[in-house]
Amino acid sequence: MKKVFLVLPFIIIGISTWLTLTGRWIVPSVNQWQADMMGDNKYFPALTIFILALPPLLILVGMKKWWQKRSS
Repeated sequence: MKKVFLVLPFIIIGISTWLTLTGRWIVPSVNQWQADMMGDNKYFPALTIFILALPPLLILVGMKKWWQKRSS
């Protein structure tokens, strides 16, 4: 199970990068939100990747904590 928790974060970041660079369904909304927050109509692809990857990574951390508590 350790290998799964080692590989999944890289897969999540890779999928987030792919979504960002291809401009899939959620990316324009995130970019528009960033541009509105910055105030100068600029957005940063690295921040978009981070925003897209953060929720699944947080879920993965919760699953890992749950798994560790369950197995001990």
